[in-house]
Amino acid sequence: MDLTIGDVFLQLFMMAFLLAIVVVAFMVAKGLRNRRIQQRKQDKQVEEKLDQIIERMDQSPKP
Repeated sequence: MDLTIGDVFLQLFMMAFLLAIVVVAFMVAKGLRNRRIQQRKQDKQVEEKLDQIIERMDQSPKP
């Protein structure tokens, strides 16, 4: 089986393409993970603010 320069370049191109797919998949996964972490932080802040509002309402004198 003779390997020509074209065959070698084709195999190198295919390997580079597969590597690029893997790298992009990791980047997307990392981005989604970071977005989830940010969303949790925002949810926690909203929950704390609502708790503060409820506490203030409970402490205010009732007519």
